[in-house]
Amino acid sequence: MQLRLDRHSSVPMYRQLAGELREQIVSGALAEGYRLPPERELAARMSVNRATVLQAYQQLKDEGLIASRVGKGTFVLPAAPAPSAVQPSAPPAWGRSSSVSASGSSTIPAIAASSAGSGTGHDRTLPQVVTIRDTRPPVSAPEPSVIRPPWSVLFSDYSNRFTYHDIAEAERAQRGGTRGNGPVIDFATGSPNPADIPDDLLRAVSLEAFSSHDFDGQPESPIEGFDELRELLAGHMRDRGVHCDARNVMVLSGSEQGIDLIVRAFVNPGDRVLVEQSTFFPALQAFRSADARIVGMPMDEHGMRTDLLDGYCARFRPKLIYTVPTFQNPTGTTLSIERRRELVDVARRYQCLIVEDDAYGELWYGGAAERPVPLAGMENAGYVMYLSTFSKTVTSGLRTGWVVADPHVIARLAALRRMVDQHTSTSSQRICLELLREGRIAAHVRGLTGAYRARRDAAVRALERYAPDGMRWNVPEGGYYVWVALPDGVRSLDLLADCRSRGVTFMPGGVFDVDETDDAHIRINFVRPDATDIERGVRVICETADNRVRNHGR
Repeated sequence: MQLRLDRHSSVPMYRQLAGELREQIVSGALAEGYRLPPERELAARMSVNRATVLQAYQQLKDEGLIASRVGKGTFVLPAAPAPSAVQPSAPPAWGRSSSVSASGSSTIPAIAASSAGSGTGHDRTLPQVVTIRDTRPPVSAPEPSVIRPPWSVLFSDYSNRFTYHDIAEAERAQRGGTRGNGPVIDFATGSPNPADIPDDLLRAVSLEAFSSHDFDGQPESPIEGFDELRELLAGHMRDRGVHCDARNVMVLSGSEQGIDLIVRAFVNPGDRVLVEQSTFFPALQAFRSADARIVGMPMDEHGMRTDLLDGYCARFRPKLIYTVPTFQNPTGTTLSIERRRELVDVARRYQCLIVEDDAYGELWYGGAAERPVPLAGMENAGYVMYLSTFSKTVTSGLRTGWVVADPHVIARLAALRRMVDQHTSTSSQRICLELLREGRIAAHVRGLTGAYRARRDAAVRALERYAPDGMRWNVPEGGYYVWVALPDGVRSLDLLADCRSRGVTFMPGGVFDVDETDDAHIRINFVRPDATDIERGVRVICETADNRVRNHGR
């Protein structure tokens, strides 16, 4: 069931919601007996007050479209039965109806007022029938309507749990605006600048990979990935401080596949999953689709508030804790070593698993702090399942990532994977093999971090120069993102609309929020634009926000 509300419309929200539901009921998209979401759930999904949903449901009840049953929910009522056709042989319903003859004449009964003959007065003459010729032009029969499948009923509960408006909002932000004097300055897309893709390096390693005879006689990969690639990835992880070997590694078709497989392996409907309050929204989609209960953990400028974690685990007893502890998406925060230890200790104590998503961990820009050690390097009992990818350091086109976990987990994920794909592309695996051999990817990442550090610094300098009063931001130690808190009275979606018209895009904070209500933050990906566009793009955001502040104060 997909519903759209226009928050800028003068039509009250409850009437908009009632209209959306009415249209789907009348069209048959919501079939008889379809159970509507509870008021509180729909209110949360649509980011409206519960009273709005109650008013909309009451209006539809008054119209006879839905009904509530105590303890069971609110359901779509069957349509009123169509009136039966009058048969030619049926007698007229005297005194209360008319019929139309086959010739197009209307016959209207009229009761005679006088008695017949000298009877008792109870005998009446038959009703007098007056025939009136219908002179109206004949009406052509309407064309038969096309009855389309009721998609919202036919789609599975799994797919209906996706919050498609989040995806639409993200795609809308990434499409850019209507800047007439040049290309759009894209701070929205969560991938590297195409100019940063190491085309020469990829061309060279591709030639080497496919001229090699190492894979002769082995055209297909094992489902866990080529053994040599798993060995190289295990060695790479040991360099990061994670004790593992090839048995702990499975190659993935992107780290998002790892999230999906872990959800399939561990999450039952109703299981609770703890996440940072603002987090990677495809992970939220995966948890929602499994009908998990997602609990947002409070955050500060250093990431997840692990001082509250024990209380949250005691109350909610989560199955999983999903976290991006290093250069977090979207906030750019990094957990300190103390918070990392606390997170691992609490997980062990309550025997819940940690999913560590480390897509950006290679992109450390140095500074006073030490390079963060992955959570997977801080315990060896198997409580941490680690995910990473080549998408953020090489190119998303490789679609190659990996998971590091206990061998029991690897075996279960591999079995589940057979329903999705048989293995990661052999071509991509061969290219990654060559990148990892002889440290070529390490040399590429060193150059990349230098360029990205300069872009981060350019974005921060521009914010310091142009930001209006009340705007605040973090300075990340690595990764892609600056997380900006907007001044009071400035809504991220309004700001995005204004900036898109000036050729600048970014991601609104609500896309990443567990409750989908954060309209006070924006995410800026400073690695995506050309370095020469960063100051101009940040200046547009700041000036547009300042205009909003001034107009709000009037």
